[in-house]
Amino acid sequence: MKLINYTFTIAIILLIISCGQPQEEKSVDTNQSNPTETLIDLKETVRTGNASPIEVQENWDSLNNSKILTKAIRMAEKLKGLNIFKKKYFISTPDSSDKVEVNLKEGFYFSNKFPHLIIRRKTSSTLFIDIFSKNKGKFQKVLSHEQSILEYTGDTITDINGDGLKDFIVNWYGATGCCLKAFSNVYLQRDDRKRFSRSLKFINPTFSPKEQIIRGVCYGHPGETEMYKFKWNKESVDTVEYIYYEKNNKGGKTGKLIVSKNLPSHPNHKILARRNDVPSEYRKIVGYDWFSDNLEETKNR
Repeated sequence: MKLINYTFTIAIILLIISCGQPQEEKSVDTNQSNPTETLIDLKETVRTGNASPIEVQENWDSLNNSKILTKAIRMAEKLKGLNIFKKKYFISTPDSSDKVEVNLKEGFYFSNKFPHLIIRRKTSSTLFIDIFSKNKGKFQKVLSHEQSILEYTGDTITDINGDGLKDFIVNWYGATGCCLKAFSNVYLQRDDRKRFSRSLKFINPTFSPKEQIIRGVCYGHPGETEMYKFKWNKESVDTVEYIYYEKNNKGGKTGKLIVSKNLPSHPNHKILARRNDVPSEYRKIVGYDWFSDNLEETKNR
């Protein structure tokens, strides 16, 4: 499991160097209500031998984690008469290779009309978060997130895009690579008050729900990277602008700032404006010091 987490992180770092508009990430099919189907598929993969040794181990890890999740769901179903409860326990994996902390809590976390069940499984290397809506005592998975323990910094329930609905946000910090790399995976609550969008991943973001705007700093060395500004558009975002230092032919800064709809590396790059200073709206975002790399300028904000 650790190998996949680290490989995934490295892939992310390579992808976000260009700091393009955030994309929807592939996620587990949340319409799959029967975890047993997953267990059967994994057993068949191992039985037929159509997997490498690493894949076999990963399959067994997934099999064990699925069993633990299934047990947690059954435990919650026994308490179906309750809409609010909390329960915590520890369980060893079937092969006794790890101890898993399991946290269940049900309540009206996202809506005062519909309760949600949140199940967290914490192994020595990975945190799994699964959220279920409740219908007539049965639980339907509506969100699934997996995060390396080394990267995870917290999560929160809040209206992140200013539409009046509470969303789920997972915050984490990249374990590999240089430079500032604080990420947020955002799951937007849908109008039915039960389901969520697929994950939208942002790097070094500062969210402004009242404006329905996200500002942030791209991936790069201090004083050598860009800032971005996105605007929410339902379950996606539109690029408003990028801001970065202008450079001459020798790579030196000219003292001007460029405003563009895309990054310099983009094939359709077009300069919208040149500025003498950074717009005030950016000066208080998280990571601005990293962008400016100018302590004196930071002190005078």
